[in-house]
Amino acid sequence: MAELTKRQDVPPELGETVDQLPSTLRMLEDPKTPVHDRAVLAKSVQQLTVTLRLIEDPKTSPKERAALLSVVRPLTSSLRIIEKTPPGQRAAYTACARQLTVTLRLIEDPKTSPKERAALLSVVRPLTSSLRIIEKTPPGQRAAYTTSVLQLTVTLRLIEDPKTSPEQREELTRAVQPLARTLAKIENPDTPPEVRRELTEAVRPQSEELADATRKVVGTPSPG
Repeated sequence: MAELTKRQDVPPELGETVDQLPSTLRMLEDPKTPVHDRAVLAKSVQQLTVTLRLIEDPKTSPKERAALLSVVRPLTSSLRIIEKTPPGQRAAYTACARQLTVTLRLIEDPKTSPKERAALLSVVRPLTSSLRIIEKTPPGQRAAYTTSVLQLTVTLRLIEDPKTSPEQREELTRAVQPLARTLAKIENPDTPPEVRRELTEAVRPQSEELADATRKVVGTPSPG
């Protein structure tokens, strides 16, 4: 990893992630970082280091590279948010980083079927939107988006769970779509401010609707 962070020829699509790794390592070494957070950060850094090598490998196909990058980006965002958030307020983002780390492993695993990959990425996309919006939103105005991150993280975990049937996975994927569309429109710079405000007010109720849908599909999952 030290070699990665010192390189001058890092591909542009990996620049943000490589730049973030030293900051995350400093958090790992900081005795003030809670033990639970350190464990999550260590696993994320380890997985990112493996993934970055895989992305750079010429044997990795363009399609596989794109899938990996689509998970690397939100994981990098979650690590940035964790770094800038007080320990007592990090739980949603730490859970998100932990789950995205698992997702990266699954995306890399040749045993993961195309359908399973597609289901994973259908949740990763709105998670990416939520995290990007959070990075641009003042801390006092993040509550609705933090709720969306929490619920999307739960949904991602359920989709990754081997006990979830293919039929349940499809139902969960469909249940995510209303919230996914709303977050994509909020993130779109072409969305008029008044429309964005209306959409922002819809984020929390749509997150609650997703929570209801997950309970109907697989019971009552816990957030962590």
